[in-house]
Amino acid sequence: MSLTANDFNEIRNIVEAALNSQSDEIIRPIRGELLALRDDIKEIYNMISELQGKITPDKQFQKLSLEQKLLKMNSELLAVAKQAGISLPR
Repeated sequence: MSLTANDFNEIRNIVEAALNSQSDEIIRPIRGELLALRDDIKEIYNMISELQGKITPDKQFQKLSLEQKLLKMNSELLAVAKQAGISLPR
């Protein structure tokens, strides 16, 4: 389920109303939640960055022709399917 423009507007209005109110009991929990969300997002970006850094293309694979690349990928796919006990259509 994805958020719509109306959902974002409603969230924005709620946050603005809470921040504009003078009640510390409303602002403090929201500020804490926003800081926690910010930290979670940073952690997710760091995890994605680390994963992308670990995936290095095989230099020998890059040198192959397009046909050779497809044949190699097909053979690897068939091997993985066999390990998983899956029969792929031909």
